[in-house]
Amino acid sequence: MKKIVKIIGILLVISFLSLYLSSLNTNYYSNKNVLTEEAIKNYEKDLKEGKKIDINNYIEKEKNYNNHVSSSFLKMSKLIDKCINKSLKLVIKYLDS
Repeated sequence: MKKIVKIIGILLVISFLSLYLSSLNTNYYSNKNVLTEEAIKNYEKDLKEGKKIDINNYIEKEKNYNNHVSSSFLKMSKLIDKCINKSLKLVIKYLDS
């Protein structure tokens, strides 16, 4: 019985770490703004012509490539994170007393 619990615990930790690291990578790219080469040329053209410059006219939001599967795994990762945090707090509380 202890062996099964240990294996399940190890699998949960490995799953959490892999999902957590992938979510860090996804969040970086989903919040990234893109300034294309065409937008740079339009900016330089408008600057030379003396037009009023607003950066929002040139920045394009990068497409979001998240899908149902990645969203589900992200939710599962957050759930595993909560469970691990609660269990670690209980272990620390037990060891502290």
